[in-house]
Amino acid sequence: MNQPPRFFSPAETARRLKVSTKALRLYERLGLVKPVRTSTGWRTYGPDQMVRLHQVLALKHLGLPLRRVGELLRDQLADLDAVLQLQETALRGRIADDASRLELLVAVRRRLAGGETLSVDDLIHLTRETVMTDLPELPNHYEGKVRDNYDLPDGRRVIVASDRLSAFDLNLCAVPHKGQVLTQTARYWFDVTGDICPNHVIAYPDPNVLVCRCLEMLPVEMVVRGYLAGTTSTSVLTLYKAGQREMYGVRLPDGMRPNQALPAPILTPTSKAAHGDHDAPLSPAQILEQGLLTADQWDEFSATALVLYARGCELAATRGLILADTKYEFGLDTGGRIVLADEIHTPDSSRFWRSATYEDRFVKGERPDSFDKDFVRSWVAARCDPYKDPIPEIPEEIILATSDVYIEAFETITGLPFVKPDAGEPMLTRVRRNLAQFMGAGA
Repeated sequence: MNQPPRFFSPAETARRLKVSTKALRLYERLGLVKPVRTSTGWRTYGPDQMVRLHQVLALKHLGLPLRRVGELLRDQLADLDAVLQLQETALRGRIADDASRLELLVAVRRRLAGGETLSVDDLIHLTRETVMTDLPELPNHYEGKVRDNYDLPDGRRVIVASDRLSAFDLNLCAVPHKGQVLTQTARYWFDVTGDICPNHVIAYPDPNVLVCRCLEMLPVEMVVRGYLAGTTSTSVLTLYKAGQREMYGVRLPDGMRPNQALPAPILTPTSKAAHGDHDAPLSPAQILEQGLLTADQWDEFSATALVLYARGCELAATRGLILADTKYEFGLDTGGRIVLADEIHTPDSSRFWRSATYEDRFVKGERPDSFDKDFVRSWVAARCDPYKDPIPEIPEEIILATSDVYIEAFETITGLPFVKPDAGEPMLTRVRRNLAQFMGAGA
């Protein structure tokens, strides 16, 4: 007699497959598996779902991103061998890199065991080869929160966008494809705002790389806000919840709710903190009193920021989005002109919400549907005080889901398809190849 098929609860399925229930929900959200609903609405997994989950996990364990796993399963694995061949090439490249680093590490340990004292140069070389992901072939390296900067002798700067996700003045994790999303999103916005103000762009030799003009950066970051939102210590919502009504030289009315539209967009400048330090709120009067900007610079700086924000809101609305707030950075060129720099209207520097669901979610007191890094930030903030406590390990499914959010953000914000680079070539190898003309540029 045939046994009836068995169906398992999410908890039992997760236990059998040795994954988390959050991972199961992620696979469902990405359309990789569809559970069977009972008459009372409970999610269960039967034989067909278990087979599909085993396929998902087998491909995931080969190192394939979940988005690619879904594409392969929808195509009945038609091009699996070609994909696995690319993955094999990438893995062999990483194995070779790891082998050379391991060889160097073992050699240095032997020298230590023999009583040899290492020089500073030895340690710098070892650190670069085993830990860092910078490009020692390029001169004058400076590591920012997300980007690695290299100043060339001819006045150009090479900026390589990493996949690091920065929040709460910390690097929280690395999100696949994030650097490319940020570089290409900024590229789109630099193109469509070039009539408002000059920017620092020269060329894009790689999906993750911008070559630009070196500027004397102004010591103030400008955030333009149209809504009472945010989770950082300098956000208007955080300050408002703490009882402040006067902030950044502006007075907000009583009785406002989280994520409510402000009476008009406001400027919320902050000091530009060093890596690892905290930004500090500034009023226009403080900026002038501290000599951070001249009166003329402040007038141009603030007016340009408001016009850029208005353009961002206008174009975002055509894509079904609300640009709730965004950050701008400016610098001075050799002629003293104020020039837009860094990034503009990216998922890292801006808070985008979906306009179709905003009103309903606001009425219900729910957080707006968003693309920004609140996805990770909210997960961290719910589990600790990120400014005081150790950051808990962020689950892989949260990181991979964030990668999908960034890619979706790029495609929605710009209306352009996201083109993933060749999976068979490690990112650092590709960047080196595309920057070969800049290598050995001197100190």
